[in-house]
Amino acid sequence: MRSNKGFTLIELIVVLAIMGIIAGVAVPRYAGSFDTIKFRKTMSELVYFLREARIKAMSNAQAAHVTIDLYRGFCWNDDRKVLRLPANIEVFINTIEARDDQIKTFTFYPNGTALAEKIGFVCDTRVAVLHVEPLGGLAYYKIGEEMEQVVRYGRNGGELSDEDIEKVIDKWKDSDTLTKDVQTDEAYINDAEYEEEDYEEGDDETEFSDGEEGDEDMDVEDE
Repeated sequence: MRSNKGFTLIELIVVLAIMGIIAGVAVPRYAGSFDTIKFRKTMSELVYFLREARIKAMSNAQAAHVTIDLYRGFCWNDDRKVLRLPANIEVFINTIEARDDQIKTFTFYPNGTALAEKIGFVCDTRVAVLHVEPLGGLAYYKIGEEMEQVVRYGRNGGELSDEDIEKVIDKWKDSDTLTKDVQTDEAYINDAEYEEEDYEEGDDETEFSDGEEGDEDMDVEDE
């Protein structure tokens, strides 16, 4: 006689229960690892974006900039190239003076140096701190670095369209241009006032000298 071998219903239930337990433990870990990978990928893209600006500054022999909108979560360079941050990533700063800031600008110079910057990014419980070193203009990030979250910029609204981003860039470009124009006007006015003061001082000295010399000549003639 041939015996038919197989699994009983109880055995199948036990196997399925064990698989369910394993899946319940493994899936969250896998999901967390996947989120960490995406977070690292975003930070790497941001670092490359900054390094492109540094190379451009050295190649074109003029300063290059990367500006990040702290609340809307995207950044752009001087060529208006845009890099978006995922919606679950927020920015934070460790200085109270930055509480009213809406944007942050990274500046790179032709000689390879840069303005020193330190800014944090948070995704759920994961934290990364972005550094820009002044000497050499090196940009890099560290995952898990401790940095006090004095000011944290919550994301405003949903995902922006390309048109919305262009409007935001135009707004800040116009604001930056206006600021530079005002500074130029103030510098021009200060220079003009300085030149006017020099001119008046020069006139006083000339009149005084002429008068003094004239008096001396008259005294000699009288004698």
